[in-house]
Amino acid sequence: MILSFPTIKSTRKSDLPNAGLGLAQQDHIHRSPCIQHVRARRSGVLTLFVLLVLVIAIGMLMLVLNTAWLVLNNRDMQRRNDLLALVATEELLDEQLLWDQTSNQIDDVVLAETAVHAFRVENNQVVAKSLRLDWPNVTVTAGRVEDVNHPVFIEQMPFNSLRVELHRYANGSNPALLLIRGFGTPEAADVMTASVATLDNCLIGFRPTATVATPLAPLAISETAWFTDRPDGNVDTNANNRLELDVLLRPSSSDGVANGALVDVGQSNPLNVEMIPHQILDGIRLDDLPPSINGQASWIGPVMPGNPLPLPASETSPDNTDTIAVALNAVATSQDPRRIFAIYTGAFTDPLEIVGFVGATVLAAENIGGLEDQLRLAVEPVFIVHFTAVTDATNPAVPENTYIHKLRLVQ
Repeated sequence: MILSFPTIKSTRKSDLPNAGLGLAQQDHIHRSPCIQHVRARRSGVLTLFVLLVLVIAIGMLMLVLNTAWLVLNNRDMQRRNDLLALVATEELLDEQLLWDQTSNQIDDVVLAETAVHAFRVENNQVVAKSLRLDWPNVTVTAGRVEDVNHPVFIEQMPFNSLRVELHRYANGSNPALLLIRGFGTPEAADVMTASVATLDNCLIGFRPTATVATPLAPLAISETAWFTDRPDGNVDTNANNRLELDVLLRPSSSDGVANGALVDVGQSNPLNVEMIPHQILDGIRLDDLPPSINGQASWIGPVMPGNPLPLPASETSPDNTDTIAVALNAVATSQDPRRIFAIYTGAFTDPLEIVGFVGATVLAAENIGGLEDQLRLAVEPVFIVHFTAVTDATNPAVPENTYIHKLRLVQ
């Protein structure tokens, strides 16, 4: 039997390709072209991703910067908008009411628009050219706000409010340009602001501050004298169509008719007449009022027809009548001769029942008593806007005050 075996050929190590290389090195040589291709692809994807992130980041940065810039522009416009509304709303006060005539506010709306225009021009002179407001950018509307705590502006008479809107249109003559422009982004944006200022005249009292006095004279006027005798008297010595009233105290040592009385806002009894000349000149300060109660600061009020405020009073001219007349004449010749006077109803009593306030210009005062003291004071109606006034528009028992107002920014 003949057996057959496969032939086995011996191969020397030196005859193998890549002889002398380790297995790992031989594997690397066989697979390296594939790995390099994969790495190249990965590097390209990473580069594309980084570029994409950079583009998005740059776009977001432009958006953030432009948004912040527009917010700053909006805040600047809003501040100016508020000021324009505040300075012009007072023009809505109807002078016909001071002339005891029927209200007509057509001319007052024109005056308010003129005031807005004048202050816009003044503002344009001190701001950068890019921030100037053209007259077509401004809209002025007169209207009414019934409740300052829930302000709803309606275009209805009688007007007590002014709405001012500022617009800077992207396609206008002076647009709000973006901080960063180009790359296909818009060059400008529309910016609009609005403000509503209101004359709140539901007056119930005054609260002096630590630094600002209330311009209240410590002298009350009879309600009948002011609202009836003054118009019926038809006295207008300065020919300004505002009918005047002579407020008289009784002579110091005899009987006589009085339509006014000195009052003590500090509620001291007897009446402290020595302080009256100072209060006429300086107004009523916190120190002139009674001490605070339970930590609550004192104030003059609340005062309304259904809730009168009793104050110590005297309708007789005091020994220092000459000094009081000098103080009143100093007010009459000052830069601001306006003062607030309390109103009392009915016959004189002590304490006196104060039911409201009026604003009046002090014209002149004198001691007409001859051998005795008797004070006479000439006054005429005027509008007064003061921020120490305390109002309560939500109380239906509080009537609107024709003469005294508190200016409020309600929007």
